[in-house]
Amino acid sequence: MTMPPRVSIVVPAWNAEAFIAKTLATVAAQSFKDFEVVVVDDGSSDDTKLVVDRFLQDHGLRGRCIRQENKKIAGARNTGIRAAEAELISFLDHDDLWFSNKLERVMAEFDADPNLDLVCHHENVVKDGTFVRVSRNGPLAPNMYERLLFDGNALSPSAVTVKKVKLFEAGLFRENPEFNTVEDYDLWMRLAKICRMRFLDEILGEYQLVERGASNRIVYHNTNLEHLLRDHFKSFPSPDARTRARMRRRLGVMCRSAARLLMAQGDLTTSGIYARRAAAECPWDWKNIAALGLWAAKRLIGK
Repeated sequence: MTMPPRVSIVVPAWNAEAFIAKTLATVAAQSFKDFEVVVVDDGSSDDTKLVVDRFLQDHGLRGRCIRQENKKIAGARNTGIRAAEAELISFLDHDDLWFSNKLERVMAEFDADPNLDLVCHHENVVKDGTFVRVSRNGPLAPNMYERLLFDGNALSPSAVTVKKVKLFEAGLFRENPEFNTVEDYDLWMRLAKICRMRFLDEILGEYQLVERGASNRIVYHNTNLEHLLRDHFKSFPSPDARTRARMRRRLGVMCRSAARLLMAQGDLTTSGIYARRAAAECPWDWKNIAALGLWAAKRLIGK
């Protein structure tokens, strides 16, 4: 009887034939070898599955590619989790890359502390092959749930390895359309309530930066982000004054970020809506007032 692997690598993929072989090559290069690969082809219209099947066979990797009708990235990840044989799940998006010692370092943490539930590390952010910055995930906080909710996301899917039992306990990724683009942030917050987390102060992979671009995509993301935040605010049915202020500050930061992105796109109409909202939600944050002033200046000069 074949023993289950120590870790299952779950890779959601959609129309990824052009670059998924490069991603899988960083899996094949891992110094830690006791893993399986579960790629979920989420209704691709190209030859993603053919490329994956051929790569797994040519490199002798344990794993498979599951093809399904398109369920978006949350549904693809959930399919991979359910199909995984290992007790640990390591996520890898179809265009991200791992350093060769990533699994070795992560598994060493789990081996050293069996009570750990989740390990995360830093990543290099890369755009079109050019280094942009280091994305530093974490750090751990005494109340990690509130840290994530009020200060923003601090984990990245391709940097997370987590016990499968905890994923099921948390309810997996929510597949509701209103959580699209924020489904990972939502799950990290729910896991923060039940997991012992550790953040490695090491860069062990590359995150491929894809700009949101068009104004409608920025608005779509922020609409879903606001829905998510308000859903989690329900965790505080009778918030005190400090908590209400933290909620307003968080919404203000969200609106300010959207306003700046929209201004960069030249959309002064929609950016103005978000800039005014940021100042209204949290007028005591000078950055919100500055964003509103910047929008007003751009509108005045017509740029």
